Amino acid sequence: MMKKIHVLVLGALVAMGLSSCIKDGEPYDPEAQYALEKPVIEEYVLANMPGAILHEETGIWYEIVSPGTAGSFNYKTVYPNVYVNYVGELLNGTEFDSDDSASGAKLNLGNTILAWQAVFFPTEIRYDENGELLTEPHVFGGITGDGLQKGAVIRFVTPSKLAYAQRSNGTIPANSPLFFEVKLVDIEDAN
Repeated sequence: MMKKIHVLVLGALVAMGLSSCIKDGEPYDPEAQYALEKPVIEEYVLANMPGAILHEETGIWYEIVSPGTAGSFNYKTVYPNVYVNYVGELLNGTEFDSDDSASGAKLNLGNTILAWQAVFFPTEIRYDENGELLTEPHVFGGITGDGLQKGAVIRFVTPSKLAYAQRSNGTIPANSPLFFEVKLVDIEDAN
């Protein structure tokens, strides 16, 4: 199963790399784009999230508003379903998506942008798909030690390379860093 996770992550990265060409035909360079976005993101964070922490490996700035219920979910080597209330905005304050329903929007983390996966998953996954303790933890690269727990509220800004990169998506222009505020209403193993 660990090979499946590695293949999924590698596949996502390869797909992003192969599908990433800007309109003028030049190859998309996520690090060059991030260098352009970094001062804009830092200015936004300074003005709107002064207590935020930078996760160096991903470039995601985040602040945990509420940690949720400790130990309410053990992440496994499969993508869970999450039920979330959230707001997504461009850095100019334009809201592009939200959900504030009582039960939350149901999403499978495998179908979300890479930034959401980094925010939800822990740094290391300790359990296999059956909930059995792994011999060695699987390094996943999430931004927190235990991953988001039920009831957690997090605010974060992601560079475009972990969102939609050079592709536009609905009202989201290409190469857009994004802000999210997410409340994890519930989380469950996928069937």
